[in-house]
Formats: sequence, structure tokens, C-alpha cells
Amino acid sequence: MKILCATFWSLFFFTTFFWSFIPQARAVAVFKNPGIPESETIELSDRIDQRTGYVLTRVHISVQQENDKKIYLIQAEEGDLFKNTIKLDYDHLATISDYRYDRATGQLVEAYLNNGKGEIHFFNKDKGIDKHFTNNDTNIYSRYAYFLSFSGFPFEIGKSVSFSSYVSEYGDALPMKLSCIAKESVSVKAGTFECYKLELSVAGWQSLFSSDKYYLYYAVEKPHRFIKYEEMDKDGKWYANEFIRVIR
Repeated sequence: MKILCATFWSLFFFTTFFWSFIPQARAVAVFKNPGIPESETIELSDRIDQRTGYVLTRVHISVQQENDKKIYLIQAEEGDLFKNTIKLDYDHLATISDYRYDRATGQLVEAYLNNGKGEIHFFNKDKGIDKHFTNNDTNIYSRYAYFLSFSGFPFEIGKSVSFSSYVSEYGDALPMKLSCIAKESVSVKAGTFECYKLELSVAGWQSLFSSDKYYLYYAVEKPHRFIKYEEMDKDGKWYANEFIRVIR
């Protein structure tokens, strides 16, 4: 699912040289599973880009056993364009792996893999990124898994948490900040929901070069289902991805 495909170009050029001189702090997971169903299929309205517009994304969520641990397996089919296969830690919803494929060709487009021992592999075909990193941070979430991982936010107005993401425009781990800023009634295709409004932004000194804000809405009622995502396009217009229905 194409969520938060931000263009951090100024960050990329400015920080590629300096990042290697800044130590990476070890952090603990900031999200916690609020009781997400162990088997569910949902549909979302998902905007790919300005040219393509919206597609119907079907998301299959199931719990699997891997290395004697429970994990969430997520398979998201974005129309006939892309397929994401994502694995998340069951308890803290941190990303174990995230693979994005072109459905027409079967080619791998983007990949993130965390072996749990401080070794990270990040790949992006279009940007020519194929790098291995050493990062002991357990608080890393891939952007295509945000819609589910953020359900584990410690919801309280005024509360903020920090985490890291690997993004194609930057390559290395980018610090992010997520804040709960309001409680609102939100209407989408699936109906009207009382929601918490979360604001997502780049954190730390990198925020000086990327001031964009992104907004996500989650149902107040547990397990805090993803309801809506808003982002401003290059032309200054806002667009939204939204929850359509639960199939089963």
C-alpha cells in the first residue's frame, strides 16, 4: 500500500555525507498490539500517484508461527499494480520484513529486512539502493506497514513517540515523530467513526530540511482500526486513502 511516499530530496543530498558521523541510538519499541484480529481481510481506497490515481487495495492479515514466535503476515494487493508481503512482530508491530513487487513483471521494487540481530538490508530498484546497515534499534517500522503498526500507538491527546524508517528517497534510517493531536469524527466509505488524529513528520535535525506533515486517523474504539490517511500533493491539493470495508 502506497502510504507516506514522501520526497525527502533535500534530506538526501544534505545528509548522505554527514549521517555516517552521527551515532545511532538504541531504542525500544514504542507501539503495542491493541488486539488486532489474527485473521482479517479489508479493502482500502489507495492513491498510487497523481498520474495513476486511486486503486482498490485488498489487505489480508493473518497470524503465523515463525521461529517459534507469532508474527503478523500482511499481503496487500494494490489493484493489478503492486503486491506487498509484510511481516510484523506480533507484540510490538515492528517490521521484520517488507517486500514490494510489481505485479505485472514479478520484479522486486523495494525491500526491507531486519534479521533481529542488528543487520538491516534495504533495497529500492528505482533509486539503485541495495545496502546493508548495522542498526541495533528495535524501533523500526516500514512505511508500507504504517497503517497497521500505528494502531499500537499509546493513544492520548498530546502524546508523541519517535521511531525510524528506511525510505527510498534517503536510504538510511530516518527519524520520525508521531503525535496524537486531536479527536475527530471522520466519515469515509465504510461509515463514520470517532477517531484519534495522528500527525507524522520527520524528527530531529533532519526536520529542518523536510517540514511536511502527514495525517492518519484511527478509530477510538479498540483495536484502533486504520480509517484514513491524508497527504498534500505537489500541486498543493490534499488527497486521502481510506477504509472501505471488512470482507471477513
